[in-house]
Order: sequence, then C-alpha cells, then structure tokens
Amino acid sequence: MKFDTNTDELRNAVTTAARFVERRANLPALAGILISAEGSRLTLRATNLECGVEITIPAKVATAGVVAVPAAILSGFLGNARGKVVSGTVSGEVLKLETERASASIKTLPHDDFPVLPRVSAERSFTAKAGDLSRAIRSVAYCASLSAVKPEQQSVLLVGDAGKLTAVATDSFRLAEKTVPLRGSATGTASLLVPARNAAELMRILDAGGGEAEIYFNENQLSTHVGDIYYTSRIIDAAFPNYKQIVPKTFLTEALVLREDFGAALKSLSIFADKSSHVTLAVDPKEKTITLTSRNPDVGEQVSTLRATITGEAVSMSFNGRYLADSLQSTSGDSIKLQFNGAGKAILIKDAGDDSFFYLAMPMNR
Repeated sequence: MKFDTNTDELRNAVTTAARFVERRANLPALAGILISAEGSRLTLRATNLECGVEITIPAKVATAGVVAVPAAILSGFLGNARGKVVSGTVSGEVLKLETERASASIKTLPHDDFPVLPRVSAERSFTAKAGDLSRAIRSVAYCASLSAVKPEQQSVLLVGDAGKLTAVATDSFRLAEKTVPLRGSATGTASLLVPARNAAELMRILDAGGGEAEIYFNENQLSTHVGDIYYTSRIIDAAFPNYKQIVPKTFLTEALVLREDFGAALKSLSIFADKSSHVTLAVDPKEKTITLTSRNPDVGEQVSTLRATITGEAVSMSFNGRYLADSLQSTSGDSIKLQFNGAGKAILIKDAGDDSFFYLAMPMNR
C-alpha cells in the first residue's frame, strides 16, 4: 500500500473518524481507523458498533491496500504535521507516514475482522436541508436522559410525515419538540429513535456538510451521505412516551418577557441557587411583573424582578433554574412566552414569534 494525499484533508477526515472509535472495545480493530487505498481515493472507516462513518478523500494511489491504524496515534501525528502532502507506505505491520518536516512509523492493527458498515436501501427515506435537520436535533437533544435505564429516553425521536420533520427528546422531567420542513414528502412515514450520542454525531456531520441530506432508514438503521461522508446509526426498538397527551392546549396564565432579560436573570440567580438549582417564579398580573428568587443557606439570596405582559391568574412555582435556562438555547426571538396552568403543573416555554418549538418543564417541590 502506497499513497500521497493532502495533509489537511487527511487530518480532517481522521479527526472526524476518530470520534467514532470504540476505545474500550474487546475487538482491537475497533480502536483504529480502517484506511483503504484504491483508484484515486482513500476511504477511512470507523465504528463503535452503535454508529459509524466512511469518509472518502482524493489521493494518488501507487499501490492499493488496506490497513487499520490506532486512531489516537494517527490523529496525534497528523494534528502536528506540517506540509501540504503526506505520503503513506505500508511495510509488513507498519504504516510509515512522511511529510515535508516529519515522519512516523505506526504499528498497525489486525484489520480482517473490521466490521462492514451496513447499507440501508433507498426504499424508505426523507430529505431535508442539512441545516434544518441539524437545528432540529440541536433544539431538543439536551433533554435526552443521561441514564441508560430507559433507552427510549436516552434518545432523540425523529418523526417525518406530511411535509415536516419533528424532533423530540425527554428525560421525564422536561421535554422539547422542534419541527422543521421536509423537502418533499417522506417515502414511508418515519418514526426513528436515534441514541442521543449518535444523533449528536449526525448533527456535527450535517453542520460540516451543508446542502441537503437524504436520510434512508429501515427497522434497524438509518444512514445518510453528506458530501464525502457516509454515516450510519442503529435505531432503538422501543416505544417513545406518548407525550402529546401531556402537552396542554389551554392555559390559566400567560406571560410575555424579553428573552435576554429572562436569560440574564437566570444566569445571575444560578450563583445563589442551592444544589438542586431551585428557582421560584412568581407571576403577578396586577403588577405586570415576574419575580425570580433563588436562595442558598450557605451563600445567600437573590431576587430579580422582570417587567412582562401578563394575562390570567397569579401563580408562584419552583423550577430547576438550569432547566429553564436550557430552553433559551433553542429560541432566537426577542421575546419568549411562558404559559402556566397553576401550581403543580408544567410550564410551557415558546419563542413568541415561532411556533415550531416548545419546551415543557415539570415544577419542583419546595
């Protein structure tokens, strides 16, 4: 195996592939990146058996071949490499890489057992702008559970139907939903539960690729081509909670407040919050104010009062302040809408000028 390729392109491809390496795998090859040289290209493959990528870059191939290289070593060398061209030669069990200023000899890994990434047929698919799909995932993924006890809650649900794609995630204490348009109709209704970690990687690939992304799926996997990157992920076979039934349609109290003011208050209040991040919201329709309070016996207390447009009844409830602040990353308008149905009921947060996103958070007992 012998090749020459652009150093920056190889470095970028290795950096992306290295994110998919399984460092604690029982199969040694999974700790590496598989590099195939053939024709006028290099193909890099990496997988953790949950999701995987293949990345193709142009190269001048003198001798075709396949080699598996430890990802950490390869990434470390290329991260500091200088020069426009890197040359690679495999001799026995060693890959020698050379640039204008440095060279390295890297011991290779057995590659015969390296998994082949599954290819999903084109029978069922949907297409969206890469930026829209990435934004949908980013708007909800932080709500996915960190616990593996309920895999369906450690996931992002993607539902494609009727010209739109809806992304949802929940950890049972909060829930976020974001809807973006599809490019045409989905081929077969999509309802895909993607592990949150895999969804985050898909989001990063979409961000880097741009353009349009066509997602192919079956009962077990989804896959997509974005530029020169092929990505595939397993799909979780589980039932996502029927969240529609808990989303209120009417409200007893509604407050409209400036997003920047609300975010600044929550950031300041976090300094005084207790270990559970308790923040109390008191909505006063007569005074047209929202009063936020946090206190910690070891630190002190802060009270912040915001002007707001309020309709309905007075209400006072406690929430996890960090959860409230998290919702703001998925809104972009000047104002947000806070909707309440009285003590003990969830708060609904929306961008005042955009109905494509909502965030639901359960109150805390004080």
